[in-house]
Amino acid sequence: MKLMGAAAGLHLTGASWAQNGAYPSRVIKIIVSSTPGSATDLAGRLVGDLLYAKYGQSVVIENRAGAGGVIGMQAAAASKPDGYTLTTGGLGHNVLPPATLRGLPIDIPTALLPIAQVAEFVNALVVRVDHPANTVPELIEYLRATKRKPLYGSNGVGSSSQMTAELFAMRTGLKFDHVPYKGASEALVGTANGDLDLCFMNLPPTLPMVDGKRLKALAVTSAYRARQLPNVPTMQEQGMKDFDVTSWLGMYAPAQVEPAIIAQLSNTIVTGLAAPEYQSRIINAGFEPKLRDAAQFQAFSKAELKRWSEVAKQAGIVVDYGGK
Repeated sequence: MKLMGAAAGLHLTGASWAQNGAYPSRVIKIIVSSTPGSATDLAGRLVGDLLYAKYGQSVVIENRAGAGGVIGMQAAAASKPDGYTLTTGGLGHNVLPPATLRGLPIDIPTALLPIAQVAEFVNALVVRVDHPANTVPELIEYLRATKRKPLYGSNGVGSSSQMTAELFAMRTGLKFDHVPYKGASEALVGTANGDLDLCFMNLPPTLPMVDGKRLKALAVTSAYRARQLPNVPTMQEQGMKDFDVTSWLGMYAPAQVEPAIIAQLSNTIVTGLAAPEYQSRIINAGFEPKLRDAAQFQAFSKAELKRWSEVAKQAGIVVDYGGK
C-alpha cells in the first residue's frame, strides 16, 4: 500500500476544494486489482498523483491482486459508493472476463462504472525472425498454403493475445490451434523458436525481442503506428479493414456513486492527464495517451464488451470461471 499525500513532498498552490466542504474532503483510496509494477498499477499511481496535486487530499493505493482481478473488483464494488473508493481496470479486467467466463462472482459491467480512460497499448503480430513472410498478406498466403493447421500462442485463455488472434482468424477465414502459455515471455520464446506460426502480444514484452532480432514484427494492431516501431505498418495499412485492437486502461467507481462526483472526477482526470507533464509520464511508462471522459468511456466499454463477447462466442472460448 502506498500513501500519496503530504509525505510525498509535492508543493501545492491554490485552495483545496475540501476547504469549502466540497468533494473530496478526506482520503481517497484506489484499489488496484493487480500487483505493484503492473500496467494497471502504474495507471492507478499516475491518477493518484494527479488527484493529490489537484485536491490536496491523500490518496492510498491498495493492491488487491488475485483471481484475474476479480478480488480487487469485488472489494471496490462492495465499498461505499461515496466517491472515496476508486479502482483501476481495463480490457483485461472489465471486458474480457465477462466476455469469456461463465459464473463470475461479480457482474463486472454493472457493478463498476467507467470514470475515465487513461491510456492504451498495442499488440504486435510477430513471427520467427527467419519466417518467409514479411507482410500480413504474405503471412496469410503462407498459412493458407500449409498442409497442417497453423498454431498461434498466447499468454492464457481469454487474454487479449488470444482474442486478437481469434479476431484475425475470423477475418481471414483461417483455422488455428491455440497454444496457451503461462505468460507472455513463454509464448514469445515459443514463437521465436519456431514452435508457433505466429503470436499477437502486447508491445511492452514483445519489443525487446524484436529489437534483439529474435522476432520479426509484421504489424501492429492499432489504427496508428506505434512510436516504438515506426517502420512497422498497421493491420489496416495491409488490407485488414477496421482491424483496430488495443489494450486500454482506465478508472472506475462503484456503480451507485453520484453522477456529479463521476463527472467531477472524469473532468479532473481527463483535463489533468492532458497536461504535458502527465503525457510524458504516460509515454515513458510504455503506453499511448488515450483519454476518454465518462460518457465516452462508458460507450466505448459497452462497444468493446459487445465486440469481444461476439468473438468469444464464435471462437468457442467461453469457459466456466474457476478463479480463487
